[in-house]
Amino acid sequence: MSERWKGIITNCAILRHFALVCGFCFAFSGTALADSCGTDATRGWNLENPPAEDRQAIQDLLSRYAWTIDERNAAAFAALFAEPKSSYYEICSTSSSILKLTLDLGPESPDDLLEQMKIIVKKLETDHLQTRHLVTNTLFDVVDGKTVNTKSIVLVTLQDSHSPAPVLDYSADARASFVKGDDDIWRFQSLTIHADYAAGSVAAKKR
Repeated sequence: MSERWKGIITNCAILRHFALVCGFCFAFSGTALADSCGTDATRGWNLENPPAEDRQAIQDLLSRYAWTIDERNAAAFAALFAEPKSSYYEICSTSSSILKLTLDLGPESPDDLLEQMKIIVKKLETDHLQTRHLVTNTLFDVVDGKTVNTKSIVLVTLQDSHSPAPVLDYSADARASFVKGDDDIWRFQSLTIHADYAAGSVAAKKR
């Protein structure tokens, strides 16, 4: 891990202490490590593909998830999630939740998806760090005509402005639930990234 990335973790620690002083349970805090993940990364899969048009729309949504983070566009990222407030983005270690950000909690909440993504992508921009999220091996499971679950492999690389090549940041098992709105657009109901490292073994990734 580069010194620049360690700076992101340090910045998040400062934010954590501020949130605790204010009486909030901040999503980046150490207490999050005791929380269970909202979606389990169980082995096996009930494979059932949706119609071709829906399958393509969902694959495009997974690609947009990757691009909106890599292009550091917090607003576009948040727009991928469905209303109401129950939709969320979560990162877990192999055993515990590291953070869980929920849509439309409001700027006063330390767990608000949009506000915290703004902090994360701004720090990446300030430190001239470029992520690349690669989403592959997606399998589908149709729940009903308007709900589909997927599992995918995610690889994240990280490159600073002084390095000639990127380094592998982490790999993950990504579990997502998608819902089709009344406007016939698919959005995330939930996106849980199960990173392939144990809690405490490395500094927590936040994206």
